[in-house]
Amino acid sequence: MDATKQKILLRKKILCERDLLSDAQRTIASRNISDQILELKSFKQSKVVAAYMSFGSEFETSTILSEALRLGKVVALPKIESTRHVISFLSWNGKAEELLPGRWGILEPDPARSDFVDSSRIDFLLVPGVAFTDQGCRLGYGGGYYDSVLSKLPESSATVAAAFSLQIVPEVPIEEHDLNVQIVISS
Repeated sequence: MDATKQKILLRKKILCERDLLSDAQRTIASRNISDQILELKSFKQSKVVAAYMSFGSEFETSTILSEALRLGKVVALPKIESTRHVISFLSWNGKAEELLPGRWGILEPDPARSDFVDSSRIDFLLVPGVAFTDQGCRLGYGGGYYDSVLSKLPESSATVAAAFSLQIVPEVPIEEHDLNVQIVISS
């Protein structure tokens, strides 16, 4: 079976399992993961944190986002530009009313009320995904958006993924364009 088919099957399996987690399980695991991320030296020293708004049964990012804002860091959230098939990052000040539903209904900053954040400024990137290995291999949602982002970051940028324990797998099918994260935090 080729890597593309393996990815589809693994993605379906993990997403189904993740969707079965109760709200309480997700909340407790998200809190534990957030505590670990907030203790990372790379997070503490960062000035520009790029993250994402949680969607569906994903790890809950609200603690990371609010703590980054409280610490005075620039918080950047992704805006998917489907016509160009890329993500750009826009600053966000923490105000919910300045978010709009984007592609797939995921909340994104309103471009009319946000500033563009060049990827060269990002020194901490929280990367979403479906499945990960302990070594940082990742299976995303299938669009290749974050592989593109990862390829443009400065070498000094920290790349971190948050995952529930069921999202940690021994192996992820890899293709030439797939890029790893440096650290996977799970609970």
